[in-house]
Amino acid sequence: MDSQVTPLERIQECTANKKSFVLQGGAGCGKTETLKQTLQLLSKDYSKKRIACITHTNLAVNEIIDRVGEGYNISTIHSFLGSLIENYTKSIHEVIHEIYAVDKVEFETEESSGLSGNELKKANHENYKKPYKKYAKLKYIAKGQPSGKELGKREYDKAPDDISQELNKNIDELNVEVRQMIQRKDHRSIKYNNSRFDNLSDLSFGHDSLLRVTSLLFQRYPRLGKILCDKYDFILVDEYQDTHEDVVNVFLKHLPKDRQTTIGLFGDAMQSIYSDGIGDVRAFIDSGDLVEILKEDNFRCSEQVINFVNILREDALSQELAFKIKDDGTKEAFKDRQGQVRLLYAVWGDNKPHTRSRPEEKHAYLDFVDKLIESADGEESPHKKLMLTNKSIAGKVGFSSLYKVFSDRYTEVKDELERVLSSIQVLDLAELCDAYSGSKKRYNFILTELKKSGFVLNKLEDKEKIVAAFEKIATGDLSIAKTLEVAFEEKLISKPDSYLAYIGRKDSFLAELQKDRAYQKFKERFNSGSNTITKMAKEDPELTEEVFNEFKSSLDKERF
Repeated sequence: MDSQVTPLERIQECTANKKSFVLQGGAGCGKTETLKQTLQLLSKDYSKKRIACITHTNLAVNEIIDRVGEGYNISTIHSFLGSLIENYTKSIHEVIHEIYAVDKVEFETEESSGLSGNELKKANHENYKKPYKKYAKLKYIAKGQPSGKELGKREYDKAPDDISQELNKNIDELNVEVRQMIQRKDHRSIKYNNSRFDNLSDLSFGHDSLLRVTSLLFQRYPRLGKILCDKYDFILVDEYQDTHEDVVNVFLKHLPKDRQTTIGLFGDAMQSIYSDGIGDVRAFIDSGDLVEILKEDNFRCSEQVINFVNILREDALSQELAFKIKDDGTKEAFKDRQGQVRLLYAVWGDNKPHTRSRPEEKHAYLDFVDKLIESADGEESPHKKLMLTNKSIAGKVGFSSLYKVFSDRYTEVKDELERVLSSIQVLDLAELCDAYSGSKKRYNFILTELKKSGFVLNKLEDKEKIVAAFEKIATGDLSIAKTLEVAFEEKLISKPDSYLAYIGRKDSFLAELQKDRAYQKFKERFNSGSNTITKMAKEDPELTEEVFNEFKSSLDKERF
């Protein structure tokens, strides 16, 4: 580490020379403290300049405000971008169709993929499924027409090229229809709805689409980049690694080349937790668009943990022991930062279960992971434990039955739990109930969310109606479906397009299964005990493993 020039001094050099920079620092290095010092430094040295600081969550916003005090422009990324583009509805009207557009099927060949035989067939079937699901969802949202379930591999393999071409033709036609629908709507109705969901009927868009729309606007209308530069002299981005690539590109690719705005990124490429975050910005460092500043301190961990973490890092950053000032005013000593590291692991001998694996195989794998966690619990005490969603947590916090429903069908339970529950509004409703049921009720949050769903609070009876609705659903006695029904009726939450499409696809899928005689025969045999390919083949010698797996997948989906 260069002891002559501190990271803060290097930031000061960059701001003086109007060079954008990225501060890279591992866990415990004091990034937030450096961000605070940077804000204070800029406010002092450039008192007439305009500074924006953006981060990911309201919690992070409050944390930074607690550090630096009031008087700074600190907001979430969504709030920042929403206020930036909200007045350009006419321009948004020209690009908003892109957030609905369905990409066409990419049909692979042996030459393009390097695959052959059944592996090539599998790849093309997978390439078909995702666009089909998106097409079916958009068709239901836009036209109210169900599309039926996607073709299984057995049916798809009979004419893969024809089926993919037909789907691409339908996708092109639907994309054109949706664009025309949007063009007929008044641009003044367009707005960011501050939710997870897009709504085609009123042209409002949610969190993810806000990022996409902003990126599209900056690409199409260069003047927006100039407006942003005129508005802010410094833009600081906290936890840049989890910032969507579209947003980073707005700041580093789509502003004028002669811009006077300095962009400062703070974070750690090795601590990315969101799959849609940019991760690292090495390309911008290598191109000279960003000056890299390494913060190698670690004020938090023991020397042994630091040495272990350095082995795991895949970049040039190597953390070093740094001593902080204790509460009594004395500085830490070397002996205060000694500890130990033990790596506990277990090897699962078989292949990891997949979506079509039997429930008992999935549960065996999850039990195996839980036993490893239990063995770690007995190692050292006291200790803190960070765990991803798993069977143990589900049991402890009271959703073991829900977890089992998902684990019977999926291997990546955490991801699917969030995806499905988000699409049908369960997560938003749970957050509302938590705000109402907590020891300190978060009334401001509740009122803000109710306003989004169209609930108008004008008189005492309205308040009593809200309380009665919350009391009814917060007991936990209702099923998820009934709970949602009550919440929709009482306008605690609104029905997004994704919910309506989910229900439409579900009803259509179940109706098709009901008419499928071969599937119904399979289901009867399976439920009678012939629940493996070996057992069922005794009753139906012509049954192939591929057909068995396809019907089994449909059965799992029906039960789900």
